[in-house]
Amino acid sequence: MYWLLAFLVVVPLLGLTVYLRRRRAAREQAYLEALAAPVEKPVWGKRVVIPPQGPACQAVKNIANTDFKTAEAPQLPLHACTHKFTCQCTYRQLEEKRSGKERRDGIDRRPVVRYDPENPPRRGGCDRRADKNTPFNDRAI
Repeated sequence: MYWLLAFLVVVPLLGLTVYLRRRRAAREQAYLEALAAPVEKPVWGKRVVIPPQGPACQAVKNIANTDFKTAEAPQLPLHACTHKFTCQCTYRQLEEKRSGKERRDGIDRRPVVRYDPENPPRRGGCDRRADKNTPFNDRAI
């Protein structure tokens, strides 16, 4: 009789343990896959790519190493292009250089007011700006 009661208690507990371990393993696997997945970096601008062979006008050569914001990039072929019908110049997308991953670990302490009663504040209280009439100065007009 006792073995039946023990069996009815032990079997569900073992089943629950197996279920919770599989669930934890699936969560860990999903987390590791998310970490390993490449972060798609946003595109912030364009740079002119001059073809290695073929004609390239002086107007494109003048802006060859210039980075443009996406909205501010001139349309190709340029207005002053001397090879408008055979122009092979293109744009290369410029990706954001930041990784996009959060570097902070643990608790974020920035919003917490930092107050140490044993150490006085280090700020001198005088404004170092040459122009006291700035929008960042609370005494601005």
